[in-house]
Amino acid sequence: MSTVTINSYADVTTQLNNFVSANSLTPGLAQHGAFWTTLTYTEFTTGTVPVYGIPILVINDSENSNIIQVLKGGAANKTGFPDMPKPSPPYNSEIPTQTAIIQALSDWIDNGCPEFAKNTYNT
Repeated sequence: MSTVTINSYADVTTQLNNFVSANSLTPGLAQHGAFWTTLTYTEFTTGTVPVYGIPILVINDSENSNIIQVLKGGAANKTGFPDMPKPSPPYNSEIPTQTAIIQALSDWIDNGCPEFAKNTYNT
């Protein structure tokens, strides 16, 4: 399985775009489109999914974050919305895999959704 790391909001958008591209997905066909490409950090972390009006995520709580639930799908999806992305998740044959994206996004949410990566300069 591939390793995906998300340390900032820029990483979120990059990794979601990489996942969509690698799996030849067409989020533009969904009513909400590729919403992560149009939202600011604040809109993504405190706002709702366009059209549906459900919160995207709960900071520090990936398990109860709608984006994680719909990406995990099946019994984990308590949103009332279809498993995503369409048409037939999960997508685990291409890199990055859906499982790797879910884990990295969950880690980022559980770590407080940092907007920017921490500096790791040696002093």
